[in-house]
Amino acid sequence: MPPKRDIKQINAIAKEFKMEEPARKAFGEFLEAEKAAGYRGSKNERGDFTYQELRQKAREFFGIE
Repeated sequence: MPPKRDIKQINAIAKEFKMEEPARKAFGEFLEAEKAAGYRGSKNERGDFTYQELRQKAREFFGIE
């Protein structure tokens, strides 16, 4: 079964930011922690992040302004 679209987007962001597997996993955990803390995305009712929001979250994850 191919990955769901949201996972594909996260993988694309990981590739764009040149994340190795440990960083990619940590980034996924970071996104889940953000959602749990109330920092949800605007993509849908589940609070998923848009592609642009994912790019911003990656910048936050790496401390890039």
